[in-house]
This record gives sequence, structure tokens and C-alpha cells, in this order.
Amino acid sequence: MPRQIIKVGKYDIIGLIARGGMGAVYKARHPTLKRYVILKQLTLRGGTGFIMRFKREASLMIDFRNDHIVQVYDHFKEGSSYYIAMEYVDGISLDKLIEIKGYLSNEAAVLIFAEICEGLKYAHDKGVIHRDIKPANILISREGEVKLVDFGIATSKEADDDGLTKAGMTLGTPAYMSPEQIADTRKVDKRADIYSMGVVLYEMITGEKPFPSGFTAEAISLINKGIYTKPQKLNPSTPGIFKHIIKKSMNHKVSKRYKDIQHIINMISKYTRKYKGQKDINNDIKKYLSGSEISFPAGLVVGKKKRSSAFKIVLGLIALAVVSLAGWNFYHQGYYYEYFKNREFGSIEIRTSIPEGYYKDPELIYAFSRLTNLTPVEGEDKDRYDYMLTPPVKGLLFQMKDIFTKNKETINPEENILTTSAIYLPAGSYSLELYLENFKYYKTFYLNPRVVQKKSVDTYEKKLLQFELKHPESKPVSLAPRVYDSVTGESLYKKTDISFYLDNEKKWIDWKKYNSSQRLQRYLLSQLKSGKSYSFKFHAPSYYPETVRFYVESDLDSARLEVSLSREPGKLVIDSDFEGLELLIDNQKENYLGEKKKEFVRYGETISGIKEFMLPDGDYMLTVMRDKRHMENYQFTIYSKKSTVVKISYDKDKKKISILQIKL
Repeated sequence: MPRQIIKVGKYDIIGLIARGGMGAVYKARHPTLKRYVILKQLTLRGGTGFIMRFKREASLMIDFRNDHIVQVYDHFKEGSSYYIAMEYVDGISLDKLIEIKGYLSNEAAVLIFAEICEGLKYAHDKGVIHRDIKPANILISREGEVKLVDFGIATSKEADDDGLTKAGMTLGTPAYMSPEQIADTRKVDKRADIYSMGVVLYEMITGEKPFPSGFTAEAISLINKGIYTKPQKLNPSTPGIFKHIIKKSMNHKVSKRYKDIQHIINMISKYTRKYKGQKDINNDIKKYLSGSEISFPAGLVVGKKKRSSAFKIVLGLIALAVVSLAGWNFYHQGYYYEYFKNREFGSIEIRTSIPEGYYKDPELIYAFSRLTNLTPVEGEDKDRYDYMLTPPVKGLLFQMKDIFTKNKETINPEENILTTSAIYLPAGSYSLELYLENFKYYKTFYLNPRVVQKKSVDTYEKKLLQFELKHPESKPVSLAPRVYDSVTGESLYKKTDISFYLDNEKKWIDWKKYNSSQRLQRYLLSQLKSGKSYSFKFHAPSYYPETVRFYVESDLDSARLEVSLSREPGKLVIDSDFEGLELLIDNQKENYLGEKKKEFVRYGETISGIKEFMLPDGDYMLTVMRDKRHMENYQFTIYSKKSTVVKISYDKDKKKISILQIKL
């Protein structure tokens, strides 16, 4: 007999969607609306602060009535848990869509981004700041509706956080957070959400996040300084309107961002206003989800402007561009200093040679120089100058300069060096601090003005400071392997067999065994040196085995290896006595195995006999349908590398479907 469907309050639970340490998310059926809903559960173990945020999310959203925000229907307490019942969106989250597509087309990005803006505008007008805008919190239904979800850490002027967020506390997702939100979540306004919207747009059109994930020192520094790869470098087809929105929205200075999301809506409305209504927009988004390309009404194309027929205007713009380029070249090639500032400024280049066979590519070598003027010139606004040393690049302009100036000291791009190229600085006494990988050089020198430099053969072109990068010596290194579940993140170290390849003995050893014995551990440590490659094998029950080989650079003294293992799928065996019953699992017609298999499994219909499917392990809801009036649901569990047999029978006279699980 089928299992009884679990009830929570007045809701019938259809199936489990996700479970965490403080609660779970269920798919359920609303008793009066006769539709599916999402039921979010928070247990009392979540703590007072989490419960208060949970209640606040419900109180904020239950009054929202907007087509671009997921509707909250109810919130209540049942037993030891709190629940929020909200609208069920049958579709896909934006982060999954980006993962599948790689990045979105310009047309799809405009439509989806505009819909998100409308939802956020509604929340802002209600005085609510979301504080966790990211692709995972944006849902797109199969009908092309775009909805904002998860106001769990939102705040409003009226709520004033109720003391839930303390001074200096950080809430949100690091890769999408503004600098001020990282510093103190309480001291943010709607411009923090606008910043996150810029990050979302960046990811939509490039498929990449502008900043690393996690609260690392590097990530926070890049966010605070606003340093990220321009989107057009990752996607050359990025239109100007997107570049402008991203640049202004993601400005690390709050005062330079858009003050209201309406400004962005106004900019992109020239594309959305071409549609007759909301239904037409949803239809185009729906087409894109199904794999079709979309185009705007009236042939409007994102990023392409109408050509002007005024020849004089075009000619004037070309002339202006040529003059500007010439001026830029005149200044940046040093001609300005050579001819107009030659009695005040000198020229210098910092260069380091890379030894043959160095273990890193030149582009990956860290080379940073800091020049400090020990005799500052009155009127100069700075006395410290920072430069990175990079591989030389010889463009056409450089080659022409060499031809006309008969430069004796040219740089060949093929040379194995790093350089600052020529730098012009005020004449005077300087100190140089050069950080070259794990070496530091300190040097003092005097920089003469150009008129004096040209009197000496050694400095005629510039003063050249040369250094040499040395091969780092091999040293003892410690290795720390970690292994975890690729889906849940759960540590698998205790139940995983870890093998390590000893090069000197040409054999695989038990890593845990060697580390549990002081004698064997000492021997193992004596074999671990930097500047070598190492191999590990990981094997855990019910998981695919993994072999990893990696190189430990010579300048390192430790390396941590984190490996994710993917579960092997289990098998669902459908044994039916009737052909033609439609099969759905979790209300879907197919499933993606992902991980190692990377295959789609389509369920189809029953046959008179055995039908088998491979499924990832977990809990599922099986729906067997003869027609819309005759169907049956059944909950079952798939275990890795095992078979779950479900027997289905159909009584044609009674038009009744029976489902029975057979344990193997």
C-alpha cells in the first residue's frame, strides 16, 4: 500500500526539496488554493536570532503583492518548528540557468534583468532592503515569469533590524556584497542592493563572478578597491549599456552609484517598452528557456545604435578620435616629459631577468615595486609610486618609435624578463623596495632630470635598475588532504581510503596509516619536498574514486588539497503489468544525473514488464498517471549503488492504480 502523505498544519507534504541544519524546504499542497506551495521550516534549534529573522521575513513579505516577488501566503508554528508557506515557482533559478547556458544572450539578459529591477523597485518603495540579491535568489518559471525570493536577511526602516544585526556584523553572500555591507550590514541602504544587481548583471553576461567567493583577504581587498576584470574582456559582445550599468552600479564608492533602481529601469525601458504587455515579455523569456533565440520587436538590437546619416558629424568624430589618440600616445610614450619637462623629470625602468626553466609562467610571477621620493618636490601631490613588473609587450607604436629614434636598447618581447617599461618621475633621491616572489630587494639611488641623463651613455635612454629572479631552493613541505561530498559538503575523511604515491619506492602507501605512526610519519615527512609533483587516490564507499596529481611550487612550505567525491547513482526498477501509464518523478518528466554521468534520464511511460532508471541517491516522489483524474503518488528512496524496485499495477475495471515497493 502507498505511504500516507505527511501533513503539516493544513498542508499536504508532497516531497522534500532540501534539508539543512536548522530546518528544511518542502513542496506541499495548499488545501484551499488547490495549488502547490513551498513550505519553509525552521526548527527551534535555529536559535532566537534565526527565529526572529524567519518571522521577520514572513511579516515583510506577506503584505507584498507584486508579480516579480514570490508571494507569501501564510506563516505559523507547528510543534517545535516555524513555517512559511509561499508561492511555488515551477522552473529554474537564475544561477542554474547561467550554469547551463554559460552566459545569457544580450536580449535575454535585458528582459530578465528588467524583471528583477521591477521586483526590487517594489520592495525599495516599501522601505525594504533585500541585502542578499544573487542569482540563486532569482527564480524563472516555465512560463517565463521572473520572481525575487528569500528576504531572510532583509531589513526595513520600520523594523530597524530590531537589534538582530549588531554593529560590525556581516550578513549576505560575499561575492555579491558591496564594500559597506561587508564592513557593517546595518549601515546599508538601497544602494547596496543596486551594487548587488550590478554583480548579477555582470555574471549574467559573462558567466563569471567579478570577485572570488568567500571572506578571504584577497576578495575583500578587491571588492573594497573595486578591482575586477571588465566584462567586455570576458564577453566581447557586451553592449555599452551593460558596461555603463555595471560600472556605475558596482562603484566601490557609495556616493557614485545610482541612487535609485528606477534610473536603471529608465535606461533599459527602451527595449521593454517595445512589447505590448507583460505576457509578451514572459513568452520571450519562455522561448529562451526552451532553447530558442529571441529578438526584440521592431528589430531593435541590444548594443547597436542607429547610424547617423550626417557625414560631417561622423568625420568630426573620427578626427577627434585621431587627435585624442595622438595626444594619448604623445603623453604616455613620454614625449611630453622629453620635450616639456626634461629639466624636472627623469626616466627610469625597473627590470628583472627570469632564469631559464623557471617553474612559473612570467604572467604568474609576483613582482611589485614601490618607489619613495626621499626629497619630495614642493607642489607634487604624492611621493610614493607603485608599479607591477610584467612581461614586455611590443606594439606597433613602440616599433615605430624604435625605427625613428634608432633606439639601441630595445626590449625583445621574447626576452625572459619582467619590466615596468619607462617611468617618468620628478628628479631627486629615491628608495626602491622590490618584492620578487618571496625575495625583497631594497635600493637607494638618485634620479637625474632628462637633460642630465642624456649626457651619459648609460642613462641616455633611461636609468635602468636590473635585478635577477633566483630559482627557489627546495624545502620540506607539509601536505594536508581533505575530502568531502560534492553536493552536501560533508567531510568524508574518516570513511575514505587515501593512498599516496611514494616516488622513491615506486609504490602506493596508506596515507592514514603512515600518519598514525610516529616512525612512519617521520619517514614520510622526510620524503616531502617542495618543487615536486604528488599523487593521491581517494576511495569511499558509494562514491566514484578520484585520483589527483598536483605540483607544489618551490617557494611553498605547505599545501592543502581539497577533493570532492561524487556519489554513484542508484537504480530505480519499475515492474509494471500495464503499458502506457505516464511516469513523473518529483513532478518532472526527466532528471539530470550530472556529476560523472552528465546524462538526462527521461521517464516516459510504463511498459508491460521491467523498466530501469539511474537516479542520484535521495528521497523522491513518484507520480503514476492514467489521466488527470486517475493518478497515484508514492514516496521512495534511492540508495547509491543499490536497486529500489517499485511494482505498479492497474485495474482496468476499477480504473485504480496500485503501487508497492519491493525491498531487495
